[in-house]
Amino acid sequence: MRSHRKIAIGAVMVTLAIALSACTTGDESSSTDTSTLSAAAQAALETAYTGYGSELEDLTPVTPEDGLNFYVMSCGESNATCHAPAEAMVEAAEAAGWNATIVDGKLSPDGFATAIRQATAAGADVLVPIGISCSAAAAAFQEAKAAGVTIIGGGGTDDCDTPVWDSERLWLPADDQPTDYGTFGAFGTLQADYVYGKTNGDVKAVVINMTSQSWGKLITDSFNSELDALGGGEVLAQVDVSDPESADGSFIQKVTSALLANPDANALIVPTDAYLVNGLAAAINQAGLADKLVVVGNFGSEAALDMIREGQPGITATIGDAQDWQAWGSVDTAIRVLAGEDPIYVGETVQAVDADHNLSESGAYDGAIDWKSTFLASWGK
Repeated sequence: MRSHRKIAIGAVMVTLAIALSACTTGDESSSTDTSTLSAAAQAALETAYTGYGSELEDLTPVTPEDGLNFYVMSCGESNATCHAPAEAMVEAAEAAGWNATIVDGKLSPDGFATAIRQATAAGADVLVPIGISCSAAAAAFQEAKAAGVTIIGGGGTDDCDTPVWDSERLWLPADDQPTDYGTFGAFGTLQADYVYGKTNGDVKAVVINMTSQSWGKLITDSFNSELDALGGGEVLAQVDVSDPESADGSFIQKVTSALLANPDANALIVPTDAYLVNGLAAAINQAGLADKLVVVGNFGSEAALDMIREGQPGITATIGDAQDWQAWGSVDTAIRVLAGEDPIYVGETVQAVDADHNLSESGAYDGAIDWKSTFLASWGK
C-alpha cells in the first residue's frame, strides 16, 4: 500500500520547503530547484521529506517493576548507529527504575553470542539486542530464554525457526506502513522516493546490500520495490557487504570499485550511516565521485548529520530515524510485557533529512514530538 498516515508536522514543513527550495543555496546534490522537476518527482520528494510515524496517541499508563537488571546488547560499540541507541536505552531503563548495562556485540556473530551469554550469566532480567535479528545468535538467545530472561527486540526481527523473543518492538500497524516490508521497509522506500525526486525520475543507482542481518535485505528489497512502483530508474549494481567487511573497512574499496565500474551511476543507496561515517563518504570524495552522486544513508546518526551540517562531500541525505525514541520504545515494550500487557506501537518518525529539510541545529535526528515526556508520563515518572 502506498498511502498511509504521515506526520502532520512534516507535511507542513515540506510544503514550505518545496515552496522555498528554489531560493536555497548549496551543493547541487543536496539542493534541488523544484521548478525544473516533474510533478511525479516533486511528489516523491514530498513523500520523502514528510515520512511516516505517529504521535504516541495510544500510549496508555503502565507501572514499571522496580529494580530489574536491564542489559542492552549493542551490535557494535565502534558503530555509531549501534552505540547511540544503546546509550539511549540505558537512559530509558534507568528512568524506569532499573539497573542498566551495555554489552558489546562487536559486529560479529561470535561477538553477539558472547555478549548475550555475558548478560545471561550476569543475571539479566531483561535483554534488548540492538540491530540484530534472532537468527544472528539463535543458540545464545535460546539459552537466555531458558534462563528466564525477557528478550525484547531492539530493531531486528525474531526470525528464528521457532520464535524466541518475548516481543519485537512494534512500529506502526500494518495498514499505516508504507510497504509490506515492515519497519525497515520505510527506509528503503523513502530512499527511493528521495533519489527519484533528486534525479527527476532518472535514477541510476548502486545499492549497498547488508548481508549479515536480515533487515539489510528488507531495506534493499523495499528500495527496489518502490523504485519499480515509481517507474523511473534502475539499479546498475548491488554490492553485498557483511558485518566483518564493515568492521575491517574492506567494504570501502568494494563499494568505490563498483561506483567506478558504473560511471553512469547518479545515486548510492547506503543501508546505514555508519558506513558513510566510517570512511565511505571520504572515499567517495577522494575518488572524485561526490559531485555526481546523490548519496543517501539511513538512521540519522549525529555523526552523519554533522557531516551534512558542515557540507562535507560524500553524503547528501539520510533517512532520519528517531533512534532515541525507538530505544525508549523498546524499554516501554519490556515494561508492558513484564506487566502482562500487550506492547504498544511506538511509531517513531522516519523521514528524509538533508541540508535544507528536517535538519536540526545539532545532535542526532530526534523526531517530531516530545516523545520522552510522553513515555515518562505513561510510566508515572
